[in-house]
Amino acid sequence: MPEPKLTVWEKARIVAIEAHGVKRAAAGITTQPDIDRRVARVKKQAAAREAAAAKAKAKKR
Repeated sequence: MPEPKLTVWEKARIVAIEAHGVKRAAAGITTQPDIDRRVARVKKQAAAREAAAAKAKAKKR
């Protein structure tokens, strides 16, 4: 499945999540599966948004 096209807001959310992970890494926490899950959730929501938009566009035709 190709990566969904992210909006500016979704990109900003991912950057904020990653920045939180960097702060934790600086504190010595190396395994951060929750950060990975949060980024995956944003991408999943973006894919759902794209699918809904494609469905609405197809319905218009």
